Amino acid sequence: MPAIAPRPVAVLVLALIAVSAHAGDHEDVLDLFGSMTSALSEANAPLFLKGIDKSSTDYEKLATYVPALVAQGDAASSLEFLKDEGDGQKRDVEIDWFLELRNVNPAGPLVRRREIIKCRLEKRKKKWRIVALSPVDFFAPPKYQ
Repeated sequence: MPAIAPRPVAVLVLALIAVSAHAGDHEDVLDLFGSMTSALSEANAPLFLKGIDKSSTDYEKLATYVPALVAQGDAASSLEFLKDEGDGQKRDVEIDWFLELRNVNPAGPLVRRREIIKCRLEKRKKKWRIVALSPVDFFAPPKYQ
């Protein structure tokens, strides 16, 4: 009986499906972080925290930091993705995160932070959630002098 070789068209279709799935995961991760940065600028700590799995080691610390951070003034973020690797269940992401915090007092100080944020994400109930994030102190409220 002759061996059956995969047809080039079938191989191409399977390759396109795999690439499309990876692109979809990347887009979902971008959407997650976009939602989180919007939440910071809207002073919506619960929406920011929604992207972080409650089983994360530092969830409680973030649940304390982020509401205090947004209560102190206006936050603006910009992100540059440096790394997004993994599969359809787990991803490792590195982001060059720039955060600008303006004090509620118009004459108050402006704080700028920039850090490489490393995150581990896992798909939970068909949605990506951050299960590890460092450094967590990046989201600590500023100590104005």
